Amino acid sequence: MFAPEPCCGTKDARPRDCRKDGVVGIVTAMSEEFEAIEGRISGGQRLRAGKGDRGILLSGRMSGASVLVAMTGDGEVRAERGVSFLLRGSPISLLVGAGVAGALVPSLHAGDLVVARRVIDDAGEAPSPDEASVDGTVALGAKPATVVTVARPLTSSKEKKDLAARVGASDSAPAVVDMESAAWARAAASRGVPYVILRAISDTFDEEFPPFLASCLGADGSLDRAAVARKLLFHPRALPELLAMRRRVRQASEGLVLFLARFLSASS
Repeated sequence: MFAPEPCCGTKDARPRDCRKDGVVGIVTAMSEEFEAIEGRISGGQRLRAGKGDRGILLSGRMSGASVLVAMTGDGEVRAERGVSFLLRGSPISLLVGAGVAGALVPSLHAGDLVVARRVIDDAGEAPSPDEASVDGTVALGAKPATVVTVARPLTSSKEKKDLAARVGASDSAPAVVDMESAAWARAAASRGVPYVILRAISDTFDEEFPPFLASCLGADGSLDRAAVARKLLFHPRALPELLAMRRRVRQASEGLVLFLARFLSASS
């Protein structure tokens, strides 16, 4: 659909040999993240993603690199499906998972940029990120961290503290939480495509959200925004909190895309 043959992503592909001539794939989960990146793309062209729930695809250039940006949707099911679809038809030489995350340690503050040294979920360790890309982002100022992918939003500080204890997170070994990175990582690794995960902190260790968010999930594990709107009819006092959360997501996404542009420029 996007190119006749993938440069990487097959059993015989050697990712580092073809990265110079390939396309950087960038995947996000939410519209706020996608729109921040879209605003920095030159010559952007939206592409049809096919039938069904495949997200949105955008081709163009960013900081001199050819990029293909996909919004997969949130949750591991949609994340895996979106990346798998992207990698089947495009010459992706590096996959960048980009978005926001919650802090699992007090030392991470809103707006901080982290890069995954390790990605885990309930199934265990995901394949390791591309070491050269991780080192490159650290050199630019990203903080190395463990990224923990969960099946539902963590709405209380107690949940964050419990998860942090389970994974051994600390200020000297920071961790963040999201709902997609492990699926992105496994989908990329299964096709021989190197990947890196970049996350901007949108909510801090002690921050809490309306508890009903955890019950507003669709059948595929993604957040159902229509269900959130219905819950707000019975919990109107939660609206300012959710609007503030959305603003922080947008602010964190804007900071992330500036960092991503620097990373792509340094890598080209």
